[in-house]
Amino acid sequence: MESREFNFKSLVELLISRWKLFVLVALIGALVGVVISLPVIMPPRFKSTAVVYPVNVLTYSDESETEQLLQVFESSSVRDSIIEKFDLYSHYGIERGAPASRYYLLEEYNDRFIVSKTLYESVRLEVYDEDPGLAFAMAQEMLRLVNAKFNHLANERGRNLAGSFKSQMDYQTSVMDSVNAMIRAISTGKGILDYEAQTRELVRGYFESGRGSNAALKKRAEEWLVDLQEEGNAMVALQNVLRLSAERRSEVERNYLFWREYEYRDINYLDEIVSPEISDKKAWPVRWLIVVLSTGSALLLAMVIVALNKSR
Repeated sequence: MESREFNFKSLVELLISRWKLFVLVALIGALVGVVISLPVIMPPRFKSTAVVYPVNVLTYSDESETEQLLQVFESSSVRDSIIEKFDLYSHYGIERGAPASRYYLLEEYNDRFIVSKTLYESVRLEVYDEDPGLAFAMAQEMLRLVNAKFNHLANERGRNLAGSFKSQMDYQTSVMDSVNAMIRAISTGKGILDYEAQTRELVRGYFESGRGSNAALKKRAEEWLVDLQEEGNAMVALQNVLRLSAERRSEVERNYLFWREYEYRDINYLDEIVSPEISDKKAWPVRWLIVVLSTGSALLLAMVIVALNKSR
């Protein structure tokens, strides 16, 4: 405790004894802060902000809609489209093709395009530029590109899945055509149309003919019963296969039509809660903060130097 009191007293004594020096250092530090924050040295940047919610998004695995939206905002295709459309190499004064030019461009891009998730599961986009109109235009273009990217992803997914279901649907159609052909062959060759109904009628006719004197009718009934015994089971099996194939084809067709819609869907995937605007006030640099930091750093450095000199 005594050591702490001694150090504090020493600090106060140091400040009192060299107050003119520290005032001078503070003034110099503040002046440096003012100078380095001048527009000539630090051109002011303006900010255009947008806040959006994802809607109509098809998620993948356990990823939430907001997380997927963040991924699309940070995708290379969106970034490269912005770079090319606004010629950011020239705009940021970076020579295209020079050593490490891509690295410096991406560093500048990441410093000026900031995407973050809010507490309410929305996504905030902040675009900084020396030209407030350009910051606004780039923010708008990024929102358009993100929405177009979502449409492209949905279209591709719909095209792939619709193609898969179309193949299954065609297969079920070919199965049904084959089964129908076999059923027609049995119906035409043996005259079997409805196995259960025909069997019931033939049995009744057979017994009725047995009570009468029509031997030819009885013989014909016996022949039909033999045909039904030989081909009837096959007909029932084929009809069951046809029914199951028709049910399966109907189910596949519903899926096909669902994903076929996605293949050609062009909808909005972003609900803009805050739309980009042209700012009339700079967002960076914050001059007072730079002056305070510069002054504080200068005073701290001066105190360390004076204390070291005194301790010698």
